[in-house]
Amino acid sequence: MRASSGAWRSVAIALVAVVAAACTQPSAQEKTEDELHALSGRVQDFVDAWNDPDYHRMTSYFTGDTRLGPFQLEEQVRGIFEAGAIEDFEVRHRYRETLSEGDTTEVVPYSVEFTSAAASAPIALNGTMVWELDEFEDEWELEWHPSLVFASDEERARLQIETKWLPRGAILDRDGRKLAAGDVEDRRYPFGSTAGSVIGHIGTATKEQARELGVERGALVGGSGLEEGLQDVLAGRPQTTLQVIDNRGKVLDTLGRRKGKRGQNVKTTLDLEIQRASENAYGGTTGGAVVMDPQTGDLLAIVSSSPFNPNGYVGVDVSPFNRAIEGRYPPGSAMKVVTAAAALDTGTVTPKTQLSGPAEYQGVRNFESGEFGTLSFASAVQFSVNTAFAQVALKLGSDKLTRYAELFGFNRIPDMPLAAAEPSFPPLNGAGDLMWASIGQAQVLATPLQMASVAGTIANDGERMEPRITKLDEPTGQQVVDKKTARTLTELMVNVVVGGTGQAARLSGIDVAGKTGTAEVDVDGERKNHAWFICFAPADDPDVAIAVVSEYGGVGGQVAAPLARQILANTILIIQSDEFRKGDG
Repeated sequence: MRASSGAWRSVAIALVAVVAAACTQPSAQEKTEDELHALSGRVQDFVDAWNDPDYHRMTSYFTGDTRLGPFQLEEQVRGIFEAGAIEDFEVRHRYRETLSEGDTTEVVPYSVEFTSAAASAPIALNGTMVWELDEFEDEWELEWHPSLVFASDEERARLQIETKWLPRGAILDRDGRKLAAGDVEDRRYPFGSTAGSVIGHIGTATKEQARELGVERGALVGGSGLEEGLQDVLAGRPQTTLQVIDNRGKVLDTLGRRKGKRGQNVKTTLDLEIQRASENAYGGTTGGAVVMDPQTGDLLAIVSSSPFNPNGYVGVDVSPFNRAIEGRYPPGSAMKVVTAAAALDTGTVTPKTQLSGPAEYQGVRNFESGEFGTLSFASAVQFSVNTAFAQVALKLGSDKLTRYAELFGFNRIPDMPLAAAEPSFPPLNGAGDLMWASIGQAQVLATPLQMASVAGTIANDGERMEPRITKLDEPTGQQVVDKKTARTLTELMVNVVVGGTGQAARLSGIDVAGKTGTAEVDVDGERKNHAWFICFAPADDPDVAIAVVSEYGGVGGQVAAPLARQILANTILIIQSDEFRKGDG
């Protein structure tokens, strides 16, 4: 364990002694000074090693009875530091004693100062080290016990943090409905598994959390989801007392205290009604879906299969897997929205650019080996023609495609207090990688959250809004493509739903802009498909952007598009209602 910079300092230890000696030996004064000098040098070097810390040097001074190696000593010190949430540590001398003739044991006073996350002020303590003269080796050795680290003379003493939490803040939806409430011991989740893996649960503090928060290991803290990501805000700061206890748990001393602070309520961007409607529409499908407000980046609903009810897991160490934000899948042809945006924005193509659509082109194949002859780029988008996109990718080039992929959010973790996987657009090695990556294969991986952001960027006139899960953060965005590019691509995506591969997502009276995706994967030698659909609606003035993936579900247009349609049908009515528009979302 490394101490903070500047906290460990070499310390001079002054020792003065007077000893009488036999007349036949060197003078009594000379012998005493020699012994004193030997002890002084060893103590000083030991303290220097302690402050470094250099565990090999420290253990070289221990008595033979100690039987403690450097790695064991380091583990011992680590354990003490963790138990007391110790951050900085420094030893100083206080030695003012003298040696007497024939002494083989010397008590060396010292002081130690440390800071702890469990105490509001630095703690200064006084203790003693016992040095013994090994007459056979003629060297001074230290009698070590772990409690010397915090200057206790009680060999079996140890540190303990007593923690008392003040009321924990509630997690609210966008309209103030409580999704989680109560203190950690009796935390309640009124809506059960609705958005359960997003809200998270109360678990127990790990080693790292205990030290960071200044609490004992095993204390009840946020264990997953927003409960974990918003721990500091929801929990505030616990009232802590740092104590020295004996091996029976009796308190020997109170070293310091820290005042507590109440937790704050946190309003999220989630809408309970939209969450419910989306979960109902998604049904028993394996995978995930995200519903986003494209103008703000607000996440209105996050749907993951395998429902998780936090009520049953207070104090349990579990890690619910949220496929909507942590599941990474090849996006398949849904990635063509990024490729099309890059090609249109750079002038590489226009909607009227003529391309060919053979069944195979330089190793890239169309789905089910379909052939399309000569067609426009608009038609290539509408019918999701892989071989035409491969030609566009070669014209566009690796550098431009990678740059646009990253502008759309690939290769970085979303900046929000909710654990989300990093969507990956890997380096492209050669023409093959470039062509396959342009259609969402070649190790390209995305979450439903990322693909909802892709759809939302086009819906928001080319400005990508950073996904937002709480009202604590202000909406932030970046222009990715020109407004004209976004509007052109919107028209092409509307055609996908009107008469292309996404017709199963059509809604009566509402124009939907969408893109299908069928991502091929090999599972134990068997070819399977993840089914994707990304969309936004109404196309001319979007209220919502959606991404849906069905894990190993089949063909995007046949499986994911109908799921997205049902989510749209359920949520558009809510979003366009007067009650929703009165909200602050």
